[in-house]
Amino acid sequence: MKKPNVILMFIDDLGIGDVSTCNSNGKIKTTNIDNLAKEGMKFTDAHSSSAVCTPSRYGLLTGRYPFRSKLKYSVVTGDSMPLIERDRMTIANLFKQNGYYTACIGKWHLGLGWQLKEGFRQNPIIDPKYYKDIPDRDLDKITVGTLFPTWVEGLDIDYSKPLLVSPNDYGFDYFFGMAASLDQPPFTYIENNKVLVEPTKISGEVLLDRVTGKMQEKWQCGPKADGFDHEKVLDEMQEKVLNLIDEFEEKEEPFFIYYPTPAVHGPLLPNKEFRGKSGLNLYADIVLQTDFYVGQITEKLKEKGIFENTVFIVTSDNGCSGVADLAFLEKNGHYSSAIYREHKMSLYEGGHRVPTIISYPDKIEPNSVCDFNICNTDFFATFADLLNTDLPDNVAEDSFSNLKLWEGKNESERTSTVYSGFTGFMGIVKGEYKLNCAEDGGTNIEFIKKVFEGIYDPQKFELFNIVKDPSEKFNIIKEHPDIVKELIVELDKTVENGRSTPGLKQENAPGMNWIQVNWK
Repeated sequence: MKKPNVILMFIDDLGIGDVSTCNSNGKIKTTNIDNLAKEGMKFTDAHSSSAVCTPSRYGLLTGRYPFRSKLKYSVVTGDSMPLIERDRMTIANLFKQNGYYTACIGKWHLGLGWQLKEGFRQNPIIDPKYYKDIPDRDLDKITVGTLFPTWVEGLDIDYSKPLLVSPNDYGFDYFFGMAASLDQPPFTYIENNKVLVEPTKISGEVLLDRVTGKMQEKWQCGPKADGFDHEKVLDEMQEKVLNLIDEFEEKEEPFFIYYPTPAVHGPLLPNKEFRGKSGLNLYADIVLQTDFYVGQITEKLKEKGIFENTVFIVTSDNGCSGVADLAFLEKNGHYSSAIYREHKMSLYEGGHRVPTIISYPDKIEPNSVCDFNICNTDFFATFADLLNTDLPDNVAEDSFSNLKLWEGKNESERTSTVYSGFTGFMGIVKGEYKLNCAEDGGTNIEFIKKVFEGIYDPQKFELFNIVKDPSEKFNIIKEHPDIVKELIVELDKTVENGRSTPGLKQENAPGMNWIQVNWK
């Protein structure tokens, strides 16, 4: 029997409450995702390894908790150097080693091996004040996103030169996409290791509001290529995926398509067909447009006669962003986190509990539901299990196979899950109890400022019974000191051992001032 094809659609900033099969009280009807759930399995307790973009993607592709990388908080910028270690095995490597054609279409946001140009500070395009703070950097130094950037990102890159490190170096035969989010420069397409059109203009807002709905259609100031149209990007990425399915289906070998679509992250620019279609706002329109894309892929797989033997995964990298205009949506009866507390960036459930639907008719029973706790790091070990492949000891150290769950068995290897927020502070859930290692989800603006300044504060914890209190309304830390101690010991062990799976101790990457583990 031919090995299954795999399509992993990693939607950007889609809240669990924005998918109607996960939120029956929601005001956005995602018909196509709902139908996919009817043909496969819905996971009710699925989590991203982080509540923000870059670390969540690191966790997905490497099977490791993202705090093990040199990025200890925030995200990398669009012009950052590579985050994933050069010798690190990824999911794409796994598939490639098993005879798959592999492709990545969409938003990378894990840094690239840019070549830099000399004399860029003399560029007359923009006020020199936006050059003076650009840091000196090299291929091994990532650039961390700041709260209030004082320089324009991407001005020091020589776009005429090929990338020294690209997704091709992490197991992907083909890459077409962008360096980072649709609102992050540079604004140009990259194919494999080359920029297709060199940016010659500067476009966007110097200070971009990414936490409210005030600047929904705007993007961050930075280099932009001629012909790059923000409004057309989502459709162009989708067309690439559909064309790849046509191309790969004709080959004897199976395929793996990693599809980190820039939707539904800001800027919110629905196409003409979907602008206004939701009757709510631009965010809801983009969600409907993305749901339409899911339907197109499903239809294409069925048209080609390969739906039965294709694993089609639809999930999100973290919770919904404030750019969606959460206050407006809630006023109109729609809650992007459903019953869960807060949203993207937060340690509370709304930050990292994500919609996850998997269709695989050859193995997963239709209309099935799994209530076990899983993490996006688990896809790595699950795929290895599916391919009957043993992983090296120093690979996917936080990945547990969910294959038995796919098969409908009530058997899970995962006993606890660690997650992190925007500030890099962690939390752990084990059984019915959940411990957050920062108060207020770690999203208080004064707290965030201190983290970015490297200021050490005594660590404060919150404890919740996530089964009895899924909305995290009642902090019960004073009532259960024994449970708090147990969870801190478990978290400390997970950090110290460099892994949560059985095996030899591994090393976490050094980097930055790691104040997030100050319980030590």
